[in-house]
Amino acid sequence: MRGLIRDSRVKRGILGMLRRGERVSGDTMAAELEVSRVAVWKHVKELTALGYTIDSSRKGYMLLSEPGEPYPWELNVRSYYVLRTPSTMDVAGKLAEEGEPEWTFVIAREQTSGRGRRGSRWASRRGGLYFSVILRPEMRLADVSELVPPTLDAIVRTLSRYGIEAERRECGVYVEGRKTAGVLVEAAGELDRVRYAVIGVGLNVSNPVPAGAVSVAEILGNAPSLLEVSRVLFGELMSSLGTFLNPGTEVGSDAEG
Repeated sequence: MRGLIRDSRVKRGILGMLRRGERVSGDTMAAELEVSRVAVWKHVKELTALGYTIDSSRKGYMLLSEPGEPYPWELNVRSYYVLRTPSTMDVAGKLAEEGEPEWTFVIAREQTSGRGRRGSRWASRRGGLYFSVILRPEMRLADVSELVPPTLDAIVRTLSRYGIEAERRECGVYVEGRKTAGVLVEAAGELDRVRYAVIGVGLNVSNPVPAGAVSVAEILGNAPSLLEVSRVLFGELMSSLGTFLNPGTEVGSDAEG
């Protein structure tokens, strides 16, 4: 599918070496990663375009700053990232139809037509955490709404990690009466069997929000990075939904590379 940013063994390797705090030559990277110097150069160029500040000289490369975005190579879950899309729900649904395994996350920097319950629209400007996750639960189609409470619980627990007291209401999470996050579930299958379910989550982190909503940045005065929040929330979500769907078992990550 076009437009999807995928996990990359080479990008993981390059960043791992650069995070040692020293300048690393292209030759050293190429030898360690078993790729060509041209391949290293191309990946560094792509990382720079995505917000990493990497100084380049004849002596090699040095990492100066990072964007703090939840790119696939920064996470320990199977995931895809898209810069701009109408809705991660649509992308995840197509991937699920094509056989993508469960616990695959689709993350967007921005959504142009993010949706909520009953056809409502979810404002999805840059700075928020917008994602969908594919599940293949053994349940009836009529019961997929049961996936909402454990998802909301995961969001509430994530916010509590930052000292934010939140409460869940139907398909949303609120802080002092203002909406901070929303959840949507869509599924496909027969009446007695779900082929796949897609859970969509929108969390206001540091993005501009409409009236009646609030972001983590507004509450705290300074928001953690989207990467940090996603790592916490994805872990809480896999734990919460994993326990709900498979009591007594533990869900592991499935990152590539």
